[in-house]
Amino acid sequence: MIENIWNTFHIQLLNFIVSKVQNKTHAEDILQDVFVKVIKNIETLADEQKLQSWLYQTCRYAIIDFYRSKDKSNHQISQETLDTLISEEENHEQQAQISRCLIILINELPQNVSEILMDSEIEQLKQKEIAQKYKISLSATKSRILRGRDLLKKKLSNCCQFEFNEHGPQATCTNHCGC
Repeated sequence: MIENIWNTFHIQLLNFIVSKVQNKTHAEDILQDVFVKVIKNIETLADEQKLQSWLYQTCRYAIIDFYRSKDKSNHQISQETLDTLISEEENHEQQAQISRCLIILINELPQNVSEILMDSEIEQLKQKEIAQKYKISLSATKSRILRGRDLLKKKLSNCCQFEFNEHGPQATCTNHCGC
């Protein structure tokens, strides 16, 4: 399982770490530390659906540890960078909550659009792949996706309020949708 995780995620995790420490050598060291932690703690992961979130969280903590370590004092982390890492963690958790809510709402849609919308929006399958999977034409697939998005938008507008600011759309859910 660890080998699978490495093969699937090591490049994107390394790129993420490099973007935070600006040094590939340090990033590789941090990534090694992350995978040592993964090997030691993989049994604590209760839900395999949350593997990617767990890996990124482990990376964030390793980056923070890197900057906080006494022997790395010449690599002081700015408060702004630390705040950004913490903010990213909060945003990632918020995104996970929104994804769970979307799955609930999509599952409440009619089955002929629900399954296709799930494949399109959650599984990120290409429309051509979806058409082949359900043995329908590409235009029928596109039509069902559009109809599903429309129905989902109506459900979302019934239970959430959206505001736009410099960070993009911000949703406030009133929990009428059962999320």
